[in-house]
Amino acid sequence: MFTVQRIYAYQPNPEQTAVFIDRLYPRCVRKEVFATALWLKDITPSANLRRWYHENPAQNFDGFVSRYHEELHNETAQAAIKQLLDLERQHGNILLLTAVKDPRHSHVSALAQFLGVSFEYRD
Repeated sequence: MFTVQRIYAYQPNPEQTAVFIDRLYPRCVRKEVFATALWLKDITPSANLRRWYHENPAQNFDGFVSRYHEELHNETAQAAIKQLLDLERQHGNILLLTAVKDPRHSHVSALAQFLGVSFEYRD
């Protein structure tokens, strides 16, 4: 099971496995807090795809999801996906951390679609 939460509300818990799934380091997050999570950069959209999507998110979302799914088929992304799924098998519930304001309309929901699972979103 995967639960999604913004990193700004994250409180480290030694009993919780946390994975940060954004490409860029989140602003204003202390390194001590960030260090308690695994950072899977390779599971995130490329810089070019992110820039294209942010030009017009409402219009580009469907194309973004399609192109992101294509990127997730590359060898590096597949290794990161395997690592994420292995963590879930080992620990059960995984807390996915992100800095995006609306995870339901971002690479986070597209990742859930790709994995064929539903994510629980914490506000």
